[in-house]
Parts: sequence; structure tokens; C-alpha cells
Amino acid sequence: SRSTTPQATLAMIKRIADLLPTHTRRSDESQAMQQLSTPLPLAFVTAHAAAIASCDLVLEPSAGTGLLAVHAEMARASIALNELAATRADLLGLLFPRVPVSRHDAAHIDDHLDAAIEPSVVLMNPPFSVGAYVDGHVTDAAWRHLSSAFAGLRAGGRLVAITGTGLSPENPKWRPAFERLQQQGIVIFTAAIGGRVYARHGTTTDTRLTVIDKVPAADPKSFVPSPSKATDVETLLAWTTDLPPRTPGGFPDSIGTLSSGILPNAAMHMAAR
Repeated sequence: SRSTTPQATLAMIKRIADLLPTHTRRSDESQAMQQLSTPLPLAFVTAHAAAIASCDLVLEPSAGTGLLAVHAEMARASIALNELAATRADLLGLLFPRVPVSRHDAAHIDDHLDAAIEPSVVLMNPPFSVGAYVDGHVTDAAWRHLSSAFAGLRAGGRLVAITGTGLSPENPKWRPAFERLQQQGIVIFTAAIGGRVYARHGTTTDTRLTVIDKVPAADPKSFVPSPSKATDVETLLAWTTDLPPRTPGGFPDSIGTLSSGILPNAAMHMAAR
């Protein structure tokens, strides 16, 4: 039978994910560039939080193998893909044959994308602490990716990012940066995610899901309180179900109709990949 609710779809995707081999061995390139594919259940929750409509233009700036972008495809949205790593960019070309794939450093994506590409949604899972052509640890790597993608986001659009758990407005180190960001946008949700969610992908590092709408905050120094850490994707899905609706002006043409196609087709598409 077909799934009709986000909860049922997530359960189906989890069953598929449990059949996949664990990611315990990775190439040197994968290690060096922190190419950790988004777990299928987390990818679904991330896309669900974006509330993608069929009229959206969705950008995945560090697209990897398209595990976030595929949800935009299922919602019948337009897609823009970028991936610096040659092998993964080639795979994207095969998986999304009708979508051009750019190959820029996504830490500077706003400087490189064609001016005609103005995404209304950004789905992203950037490297947490490495930079292209830079040796060693890059502390602000994820922030560079997030802020550049946010700069190119359409006014009123929505950005949903998976980052390291420390990239939070509640972290004194990052609070000033988020206060500056909230002069143009508002953090409507942020929550830490327990490392168990990534366990089958070769790490148990805690992560974070953050949702930002490109609408100036009434008070840039005030932030929505984050809930406690989500120990599983079911909890995270429940927390994101009651997010504020998308801003009508953030859609490319009118408000559009939110697509329900992402729900009944998600498990089938994941299995095909």
C-alpha cells in the first residue's frame, strides 16, 4: 500500500536504509573532503522541513550523489545541482540527466552560480571542517557554505542545512554571525541530532538541522529556542512537522501548491537509487 503520511513514509525509508551496507570504508578523496552521504531517513526529514512546492527552484550546493535533491525531483520542483568532486559530479549527471551540474567550490557558491539561478529552496549538507584546496582543519567551513548559499537564496525562500552540532546561535562562538544573518533572515528551527542517526555511515558524530527563512527577523538578537537533542529521526520529524508555513513571496511564481508527491513516491525512488 502507498504511504500517505510523513511518518509512514519515514518508516518505509528506514526499512530500506537498514538493508543497505554500512559505510565503513571510504576512498581517500571521500575522507579528505568529508564526503559523508546523508542517511536516507535524515534526507527525507530535511526535505520535509523545506516544504517543497512544485513551483520551487531547489539548489543543492554540495550535492554529492543527490540524496537531498531527489526529494525536490519527487515534488516536481526544478533543480540546480553543484558538486566540486569530479566522481560525484559525474554520478549526478547520470542520476539527473536533464539537470546541468556545475562544479564550483560551494563555499563560494553565490559568487559562481549563473545570475539566472535564484533558488527558492536550498537543501544542504556541507563539509563541516574542511575546505577545497586547503590543508588541515577549517573551523568555519560549514558557515562559509551556509552563508554563501543563503546569500543567493531568493527573498522569502527557505534554507535547510545539516551541519555539525556546534554551528548554532546558542553557541557563543557563532551567535554574532547568526545575529548578522538575522538582519536578512530568521532561524525558525534548530536542533541537535544524536550521532546514532549517522552510525551506519561510519561516524557517530552529533549533527544539527537548521531551518532559515529569508525574511528579516523582528529582533536579530532574539532566537527561537531549540528543543533538546533528537536521538532519532522520528523525533526530528515530529519537531519539524509544526514549522511555520513558507512565506508566500518566496515562491518563484505565486504561492504554488505544496506537492504531496514526495510522500507516496519517496521509498520507491530511494530503492531505485
